[in-house]
Amino acid sequence: MVRWEAPPAGWLKLNFDGSVYNDGSGRASIGGAIRDCTGRVLVAFAEPTEHSTVGIVEARALIRGLRLALTRFRGRLVAEGDDLMLVQLLTGEETQTRIPVAMQKEILMLLGCFAACKVQHIFREGNQVAHVLCKEAYERPGVWAGGVLPHAVWDKAQDDVHGVAHERLCKKKKI
Repeated sequence: MVRWEAPPAGWLKLNFDGSVYNDGSGRASIGGAIRDCTGRVLVAFAEPTEHSTVGIVEARALIRGLRLALTRFRGRLVAEGDDLMLVQLLTGEETQTRIPVAMQKEILMLLGCFAACKVQHIFREGNQVAHVLCKEAYERPGVWAGGVLPHAVWDKAQDDVHGVAHERLCKKKKI
């Protein structure tokens, strides 16, 4: 079971996600939400982006979320996403990258602007708010603040606040 967890008191959490359709449509999107220690969404974004690899689109989502966070505060931030390779790259656990070095350097520079910052992985099932924001990018792109959110995003955020756990859906390997 996977459950989203609020950041510690005095910290904010940015959950980010990128979505790439490989159906020939050329669609890709990014989404993210910054929440406080009570789980309240302070600001969220959903935007279409140029089609690319999943790694690059996930990195774009993180960059967009970090830039948005920096317009509001420079305190302590947890950045949490479901791209394990990107998280491992940024935490020094992995040296192989799916993103250009310039993107990696930009992310590290942005992370350095906060008083303290932690980057961590969460399985997709616990990253539902950011995932739903990626879907919203195709119908209602935008930035929301002050408690105003698309209904589907609000519902997922409330699930998180109430501790709803999601079953981990493991992809079966083809033999």
